[in-house]
Amino acid sequence: MTGQSYRIPCSPVAPGTSVADEDMCIIESMPVKSIVTFPKSGIQHRLQETLNIRGHAWAGDQAVSQLYTSIDFGASWQPAELAGPVNRLAWQHWQSTIQFPQQGYYEIWARAVDENGLSQPVVLPGWNPRGYLNNACHRIAVKVVA
Repeated sequence: MTGQSYRIPCSPVAPGTSVADEDMCIIESMPVKSIVTFPKSGIQHRLQETLNIRGHAWAGDQAVSQLYTSIDFGASWQPAELAGPVNRLAWQHWQSTIQFPQQGYYEIWARAVDENGLSQPVVLPGWNPRGYLNNACHRIAVKVVA
């Protein structure tokens, strides 16, 4: 475990900064993250119908305690149904049902919160040379039609 593999800068750095090996710290824990696994991004959906969505969430050595979805670019969040992990380090399943208010372009965003209250960021987290620990909210595109 030398060099920059599986390491991040010990203190925040500006994007593109060259970081010396001795200024890199070993990743000791993974941040909370989630993904939307159904439906696939780019679908068309009829306005009159509800849309069932589902995905997975994980928090490394922690448990995920809450999962939220948003269809208004993060302005508001609705809780999803979250299943417990099948073992201490397992991904957790989640599901939700969405009703869109009108026709148009939407993005479904997913945001998990771990048992310590730490949440996924909406934007990419701090920059690092190898891109480790990216846990920004996952999103899929949906076109709602009449």
